[in-house]
Amino acid sequence: MALDLSYKGKEIAVFTFEVDRSKIRELCAAIGDPNPVFSDPEAAKNEGYADTPAPLTFASLVTFCGCPGIWDLMGRMGIDTRRLLHAKEEYEYLAPIYPGDRLTAAISVEALRGGAMEMASFKTTYTRGSAPVLVARMTIIVPPAPK
Repeated sequence: MALDLSYKGKEIAVFTFEVDRSKIRELCAAIGDPNPVFSDPEAAKNEGYADTPAPLTFASLVTFCGCPGIWDLMGRMGIDTRRLLHAKEEYEYLAPIYPGDRLTAAISVEALRGGAMEMASFKTTYTRGSAPVLVARMTIIVPPAPK
């Protein structure tokens, strides 16, 4: 199936995610980050946070836990998810994200390139209430199928 370039510029998903303290701890354990700012509210407050903030890569967890259908969406776009490679991830935090936050995420397709080496770039804007708190960008590539 060829990459469907008509998705460029379109919003493909909107979902909500409740930030849970245990998810922050699980991510820190998975990435091996022992910083107490992410697990101990008192340590976080001593560093100027209102509570334990989400670590910088938390956006990936939110996307894949909050929108498990992302794989099917990519497949409908013509992306062979069995062969995709993660090329780049960028995060622009506009405010800290804390346990108890209810985030709304809107995923849109920023760029698509077909051909032998396909590429797709996605932008996810996370809001808390009506205020944006994070903009995340992800670029994937799909190399040619083996012959």
